[in-house]
Amino acid sequence: MILRSVKWLLIIIAIMVVLLVVGVASVTILAVQKQPLVASTAPTQLDGADSVNQLLGQLQQAFSRREESHEVTLSETQVESLVGVLQRALPDFKGVVSISPLAGTIHITYAIKNTGYYVNASALVLPGNSLRIEQVQVGDLTIPGRFLLGLLERTVNSYTQSEIATIALSRVERVTMQSGELTLDIGRLDALLSELNVVTSNMSVNKETALQRLSAYYLRYLSGREIALSDEPVSLIEYLREGMARAREQSQTPQDAVLHNKAVIFALAVYVGHHRVGTLIGDIQPNSDRALKPRRGAVLHHRNDLARHFIISAALELMAEQGMSLAIGEFKELMDRGNGGSGYSFVDLAADMSGTEFAKVATNPSTALDVQNTIARIQSELEIIPSIDGLPEGLSKQAFTNQYQKVDSEDYLKEVQEIKRRIGALPLYQK
Repeated sequence: MILRSVKWLLIIIAIMVVLLVVGVASVTILAVQKQPLVASTAPTQLDGADSVNQLLGQLQQAFSRREESHEVTLSETQVESLVGVLQRALPDFKGVVSISPLAGTIHITYAIKNTGYYVNASALVLPGNSLRIEQVQVGDLTIPGRFLLGLLERTVNSYTQSEIATIALSRVERVTMQSGELTLDIGRLDALLSELNVVTSNMSVNKETALQRLSAYYLRYLSGREIALSDEPVSLIEYLREGMARAREQSQTPQDAVLHNKAVIFALAVYVGHHRVGTLIGDIQPNSDRALKPRRGAVLHHRNDLARHFIISAALELMAEQGMSLAIGEFKELMDRGNGGSGYSFVDLAADMSGTEFAKVATNPSTALDVQNTIARIQSELEIIPSIDGLPEGLSKQAFTNQYQKVDSEDYLKEVQEIKRRIGALPLYQK
């Protein structure tokens, strides 16, 4: 009797496994297609990057005046620009957005590498008194939008052990559309921001990671050095020399060197870059109410902005997908072309790209110890960042368009290639 029961149990389990495999296979077949749905290119989408400044201003106001209701307006150009920067960083991803008075549509395509197949997805968003997703199409599979939105809401709430998704959706009080533009009427955000604190508490890791602990250590160490008290700007290489010399003393193996070098980069990104970079790895400030910073900012080529570009890009490279840090830097420069911005700067881009390369060699197990030795003896900024002579900067949107058209034009790529050539000529990056 027992053997018969076990036999039937095994048969039922086998049937369930077969049905599961068949179900997954069927969904995969329905979701994957041979032709891409989207063929848009990032350079075209990035033309409107400077318009994102307006959107950021609206969001900043909404968060700073959290006890008031706000209207946030997104244009097709702004959304397309944000999609463009993702596409720039992730070449296998493509997306396009269209907004009309009746509906907004989002189409995306993801190319499955080395297969010739694509995952295509579309979403139809309708105007109304809440966020209304009518339907989502993944390949030949149609999913009701209300079901998917509810599933996402429950999943996020469950994962974060909070009501964050429910509160966020409830803040969208109205969605209106006109040609090329979508407006969100957003309710007061104080409850949402309070719930974010709950999420942070629920998802925080009680055990401090080794990287977080070391980053906090190097932040305290560097802030206590004499150069931090200088009344004159100090070259970034002075901070790097101090940090890497100390890291060399603490590193016994290549793996040790990688960990300590990462910690030095993060500590400097927080200290001389921007204190909010610390959120990438956790709270590393000795006093969370007062961020440590030097008396005067660090510089490269006598410019504080270049030191910040360099070290923040290095930190982003450690946390981001390959190519993301460059895409972010490039997007920031495109945003700066607008009115009130500093203009597109290939000089800034050179600092971004140099910081990215520095992070790569500093955290490669085969070169991490050598980088410590080299930087501990560094004498010139030209050992980590090339000459910026002759690189164009301060280009308005019109000047940029007149000279380079788009970010995939031959003239633009020639400038980028020149920066790469200069960086590649530095011995540190030839390791």
